[in-house]
Amino acid sequence: MGSLCVLVGVTQSGSPFAVKSPGAWFFGIASGPSSTAGSPNARFLAILLVYLGVVVMLGSWFETVRTLRRQPNLPMKGLVAMLVAWAAPVVFMPPIFSRDVYSYAAQGEMVNRGINPYVHGPSSLGRGSFLALVDPLWRHAPAPYGPGWERLSGWIAGLARHDVLTTVLGLRMVALVGVVLIALGIPALAASVGRSGTVAFALAVLNPLVLLVLLGGAHNDALMLGLLVAGCALARRNHLLAGLVLCALAAEVKVPALIGAAFIGWWSRPEASWQERLPRVAAAVVFTVGVMTAVSAVSGLGWHWLTGLSNPGVVVSWIDPATAAGLLLGHGASLVGYGGHAVAFVQGSRAVGLGLAAVLSVGLVIRSKRFGEVEALGWSLLLFVLLGPVVWPWYETWGFVFLAVAAGRWTLRLVLFLSAAACFADVPSGQVLVGGNPVLVTLGWICLAAVIGAYTASRLLPSLSPLVARPSAARGRTA
Repeated sequence: MGSLCVLVGVTQSGSPFAVKSPGAWFFGIASGPSSTAGSPNARFLAILLVYLGVVVMLGSWFETVRTLRRQPNLPMKGLVAMLVAWAAPVVFMPPIFSRDVYSYAAQGEMVNRGINPYVHGPSSLGRGSFLALVDPLWRHAPAPYGPGWERLSGWIAGLARHDVLTTVLGLRMVALVGVVLIALGIPALAASVGRSGTVAFALAVLNPLVLLVLLGGAHNDALMLGLLVAGCALARRNHLLAGLVLCALAAEVKVPALIGAAFIGWWSRPEASWQERLPRVAAAVVFTVGVMTAVSAVSGLGWHWLTGLSNPGVVVSWIDPATAAGLLLGHGASLVGYGGHAVAFVQGSRAVGLGLAAVLSVGLVIRSKRFGEVEALGWSLLLFVLLGPVVWPWYETWGFVFLAVAAGRWTLRLVLFLSAAACFADVPSGQVLVGGNPVLVTLGWICLAAVIGAYTASRLLPSLSPLVARPSAARGRTA
């Protein structure tokens, strides 16, 4: 029901969560430019439907996790059926919460036309349906993704006969393949560390952040994460070379997946000392880089993509811890008469953040036995997200999926809370949130708050009832 609510909400003509330009999706697009935005009341109801759907999905997810923690031996086939039911509406809805998939489509069209996406931005395609849907922020930016991904995007654009909408649909199917790989690999990873596969499956795969943001946005992170999970699962079963090859393919989508190779090298000698393990780690990383080099050579696109890795950092936001630290330092410097260096402070703080993430990750590798081997990989990926130049909601899934495998009590709460918060990261402007008839707006928000309050009360009251009962029992004994 929650997934269907989101589908209905985002396909309304006034929904701000999906692109409403002509050709952006098969349905839900206004036929005339005058009706593109819709009435304020219709826009508000579209927003309310999406938020109601997200709340219902989160509540369903919380209850599923609670049930499985109490009964971890329930059959997996029931969870697979739930995944199909929850994900089906997401597959049919337009790309939501992000326009990145339209950039992927434009870059794939560039590759298919013989234009190097690491040298030119999508604007090199000229005016047309591909460029019109790309976010203006990225129209002149070279691609920051690996040659393997760019070549795959080019094949999809060619198979789609250069139709932007069919290309986007193909990229959605690739994201679906990534989610399926996660679903196949997570239970195996959980079994390798003696944890419940059903609990890990529910936490990692049924997570609304994975379904709505990762799959709903058709992000290439889904394929990167799926290949990385599958590679780690194979490595845990002593198929080291196959696992490293999948890690290399994952890094050919996005380079942070290379972290998995270091952990696989460390896992290969569990009984050895850390001095004996280091050569294995180095060999694993070198082998993975070698596979990446071969893929880059076959793709014909070379290594120019490394120069574009900093492109996401053009977004400067207070939400990113490293960026926020740089902005604070810049403001502080301006107060004491050293203004005009804000950019340098931001770049410096981001470099320090990445360096700190690297140092902490080395510590996690060495102490992975103490923290939990798969859990340590999850923390390492999450550190690079939180201390990196920009924090997008779908980046958080990198760490959450691995943390779900062996999540303890406080780690579990962290994954639940941050996943829920990230589902609401794409918030429209305040004017849009309160636009429309004041009575309708007030009733709508009150109803949504009532749903959240009723669910919260249903969870809190049972835990508070013993505390309420004790004083009355004590009075009875005193009397």
